[in-house]
Amino acid sequence: MNWHELLFGDKSVSFLLEIALRAVIMFLLIFLGLRVAGRRGVSQLSIFELLIIISLGSAAGDPMIYKDIGILNSLVAFAVVFFVYWLITKLIENSDKIEDLLEGEPMYIIRDGKVSKEALKNKVLAGDEFFASLRFHSFSHMGQVKAAILETSGEVSILPFKDDEVKPGLPVWPDLLHNKYKVMPADGVYACYKCGSTKQIAKNEMAKCSVCKNNDDWVEAISEVKK
Repeated sequence: MNWHELLFGDKSVSFLLEIALRAVIMFLLIFLGLRVAGRRGVSQLSIFELLIIISLGSAAGDPMIYKDIGILNSLVAFAVVFFVYWLITKLIENSDKIEDLLEGEPMYIIRDGKVSKEALKNKVLAGDEFFASLRFHSFSHMGQVKAAILETSGEVSILPFKDDEVKPGLPVWPDLLHNKYKVMPADGVYACYKCGSTKQIAKNEMAKCSVCKNNDDWVEAISEVKK
């Protein structure tokens, strides 16, 4: 076994220093590019801007480790990527249709304590991920949420009900959320496990959700106010 070839390929050990220098240069170029773009973190990136970052990463990666690819080649790629970014940004500033096409639109995922029709129709709501967002903001059930919007950045904006407006809702903490029933153990208000719609159901009764249509799993609704 040729250990030199395994560890260094067909290059000399000294090429490692060149790789380190190339990596530093490309890292600084990407950093400067992001600063020019005015973005501080991935959470602020739209899908379009994330595509720009991937393009920059592709342009920067090869010159870091391949001796036969010069840094100037990547600079040309960088220039093209930033020109496209600048051009599309200008188009977005002057056209709402292009902005919606490239960046998407915010979507209501919760309305009045239950999953919105838009979210059900487009199947955009990942339950575990959304429940984690509610728990992070100290919500214990969906009945505390007047509205929630999925932003184009992927973040969730939440508008709570006032304390005197809170209604029974689907719990979001696992110990309660996973206590599902098809046959109700007692009279009470139950929440659909899929969409959060609530319904008064009698003991020993079985029910189908009239909102999402295809669910017969129910969770006992709770109505505590947000602490």
